[in-house]
Amino acid sequence: MDADKSTPFVFEPDLRSNSEVESAVTRGIAAALLNGVSEGVRVMMNEGVPNRIILRVLSSESKRRATDWKSCT
Repeated sequence: MDADKSTPFVFEPDLRSNSEVESAVTRGIAAALLNGVSEGVRVMMNEGVPNRIILRVLSSESKRRATDWKSCT
């Protein structure tokens, strides 16, 4: 990634630095879709996903990353 030197912190919403969290989020969303939100929360919590991420991906589909199954309903 070529970063603009004048802006040290560039936010890229679809860039993930932790593939383990990405996989856990995907499994949690799948669990929520198949078995309810509480199961999705349980899966992500058990895998160490931070609460702020769990809240974001399960509370609003529009706040999910493209890699978070944004189009799944």
